Amino acid sequence: MVCTDDIVLADKIRKLKFHGLGVDAFDRKTQGRSPQAEILEPGYKYNLTDMSAALGVSQLKQISQFNQKRAELAKLYLEFLKDIDEILPLALPLKETVHSWHLFIIRLDTDKANLSRNDFMEALKKRNIGTGIHFKAIHMQKYYRETMGYKPGMLPNTEWNSERICSLPLFPDMKPEDVVDVVNAIKDVLTNG
Repeated sequence: MVCTDDIVLADKIRKLKFHGLGVDAFDRKTQGRSPQAEILEPGYKYNLTDMSAALGVSQLKQISQFNQKRAELAKLYLEFLKDIDEILPLALPLKETVHSWHLFIIRLDTDKANLSRNDFMEALKKRNIGTGIHFKAIHMQKYYRETMGYKPGMLPNTEWNSERICSLPLFPDMKPEDVVDVVNAIKDVLTNG
């Protein structure tokens, strides 16, 4: 889903989302493609299936509940992790905003932990805690290395962070005790390796 107040951009997206057919390609009277529909420019197959769209609409009705639950869980994580020296906090938004807490990302102080981020994640996995890497330095991805010639050391701060961050479990069906379990597993990994 794309939300924008830019009319030109919105029209462009509507055109490109369904094979580059004009925005009038779908005729609401016939509930199908209008006979005069033409490809105006090469586009994509980015429209949802009816089932996916129906599911999306039903999920949107619960978005406030989901966000509130995630915010409560994130607050617990922030509270429980604040005194763990090996966990470096990420900055919270500077202005008042509604944070979706789609992910809960931590940064590991690998020097204090005497453990790489990957080893940290593997140790958590052995304790049945799944983690993820959602943000790898983009310039170190294969495509950008090979096509743009990016090399390690070009963006040292980005690389430093990229090597230390991971995402902890966070989803609306989690319970506070699940957060406690994750934090206890983190403490155990940092104490016992």
